[in-house]
Amino acid sequence: MYAPLLLGFAGSLHCVGMCGPLILALPLQGRGNASIFIYQAARVLSYVILGMLFGLLGKGIALAGVQQALSTGAGVLMLLIAITAWRFERLISQVPGFGQFTKGIQKRMGNLLQRHGYSAVFGMGMLHGFLPCGMVYAALAGAVASTDVVGGALFMALFGLGTLPLLLSVHFTGHNFSKLLRARMRFWQPILLGFVGLLLIQRGLHLDLSLWNSAVPKAGYDCH
Repeated sequence: MYAPLLLGFAGSLHCVGMCGPLILALPLQGRGNASIFIYQAARVLSYVILGMLFGLLGKGIALAGVQQALSTGAGVLMLLIAITAWRFERLISQVPGFGQFTKGIQKRMGNLLQRHGYSAVFGMGMLHGFLPCGMVYAALAGAVASTDVVGGALFMALFGLGTLPLLLSVHFTGHNFSKLLRARMRFWQPILLGFVGLLLIQRGLHLDLSLWNSAVPKAGYDCH
């Protein structure tokens, strides 16, 4: 299960590179370290809930007998997101109704920012998980390919855990990364995403690849 962790780390590269200022703008430091952990735990929980839903969707698709194509399609989707990389959110925001959905989440987060208490922090973290993010959508493709509710939840939980080290470092240090480091993050993020996509494609094509073994003559000793 290293694939979702690797994908999560790639996602944190994306988030720190693009959303570092947003993370620093959240007034969590003044509310104590517990607020930071509650916020991040709620964000990961939102991923788990999404993973359960998309895992259930994958199970339904798998019952139709297209599980192999499902994994391959999820891998291809990850490759497409890797190619578009940092422009994916801009592209997805052009989908009709998606902009209004995003603005609704941002408005609710803004309302919670005016409130105090752990419940408000928890709510902000949950809403954060539904903000548009190409890396989250890529992870959900992996959750669908798991074709199982528990598997989808586990995939997204590991994805969320993979994002924590870098994001927590931003929270606790209170500093964003340098432009040079962020540029390197932009370089590695699509590479890691593409690698995970290739893993899913390989899994989807595994049965087909096994036909190669039967087609290739086996080398051996010819005893007379």
